[in-house]
Amino acid sequence: MREAVQKLLSRAQRPLLLAHQQPDGDALGATLGLMHLLAEQGKAPLVYSAGPIPEEYEFLPGLNQLLTEVPSAGDIDLAVVLDCHEAMRTGRASGDFLQNFEPVAIVDHHQGQAELGQAAWVDPSYAATCEMLAVLAGEMGWSLTAEAATCLFVGLQTDTGSFRYANTTPLSFQVAARLEEAGAEVWPISQEVYATRPQRLKLLGRIMDSLWTSPDGALAVSQVRLKDLAALQAGPQDLEQAVEMIRLIPGVEAAALLREVSTGGVKVSLRSRGQVDVARVAMSLGGGGHKNAAGVTLEGSLKKVRKQIQELLSQSLEAL
Repeated sequence: MREAVQKLLSRAQRPLLLAHQQPDGDALGATLGLMHLLAEQGKAPLVYSAGPIPEEYEFLPGLNQLLTEVPSAGDIDLAVVLDCHEAMRTGRASGDFLQNFEPVAIVDHHQGQAELGQAAWVDPSYAATCEMLAVLAGEMGWSLTAEAATCLFVGLQTDTGSFRYANTTPLSFQVAARLEEAGAEVWPISQEVYATRPQRLKLLGRIMDSLWTSPDGALAVSQVRLKDLAALQAGPQDLEQAVEMIRLIPGVEAAALLREVSTGGVKVSLRSRGQVDVARVAMSLGGGGHKNAAGVTLEGSLKKVRKQIQELLSQSLEAL
């Protein structure tokens, strides 16, 4: 379906670009990176995000162009959903909009079947949606500006854990080299993205205080309550790297971080070192993701959901 996406992008003059709500580096990098690529082609893209925006990405070029309200259907001729393939994952307002708008194109590297769109390029073999867009730009002969390269590099860097995760491939390094050559400055970008923030260290301390590990140390689960976030004046955007820190504990094969959601329920972030397919666990509960990184939002109390997740991950480890 890559060709179908290319055709829609070629025809569109005023596309709307958007990704999942509470965006991470790949979602923001893809949205803003594609904006710069299309603007260079003489198009007039609009970009929308259902925030909040993590502070480490406030340096991204073009961030000030993000809309906080969904434009009217008459203002655009294409909607492009990036880094997810479910309408409501983009936010309630944009989700309702997407379900009643055509045409829609999707570019995503997460597992699962796209539920909408006239052209959907969904391929989990890529490390990041930004990696897919860099490939797309090369195939379509688009020039890479320094602004576009910076945004796309951020998405590739963060979704590969600075090229440390198992999803990193030779293509990832090839794309990173192309982006650097086009103007992505690796050291300044890394300083912004991975800067130490005391508030997040305090939050991580609370997460570690709530950490539970299985007797053999292969499973690690922790949680964040709403009162923890409130006490530290923190938000969901301050938790982006927390579950990764749990996965880095020596001996841990599967990790989970559970967060109470203000609207009710619990958001679960799952990670593994490769043996456990956490995407399968997430998809069995209505979520999605990759083999090594997935997530789902469940109804119920934190205690109930934590018990359920620990049991499912324990079963997955026992089945190895």
